[in-house]
Amino acid sequence: MTRVYEVPYLPDEGSRWTLRLAGRPVGTFASRFEALRAAVNFASAEGGDTSIGVEGADGMWRPFGSDVKRPSHLPPMPPVRLVHRS
Repeated sequence: MTRVYEVPYLPDEGSRWTLRLAGRPVGTFASRFEALRAAVNFASAEGGDTSIGVEGADGMWRPFGSDVKRPSHLPPMPPVRLVHRS
């Protein structure tokens, strides 16, 4: 089973980025870069089928391997999240 660390584009309401593993929170970070770095570290340590999903500004999730390269096998990504801004 593929494990996917999810790095969102926007912070949570508390202005922190929540790193998730298969939808479950595994840590919060002060910046998106820190969340991405943690995802790379976790995925690299786990190896195997672990990958990283990074949400783009367009709401689309893009998969990356633990080596931060596009994987040859694309794991299932979270659904597109539409953000409504006032």
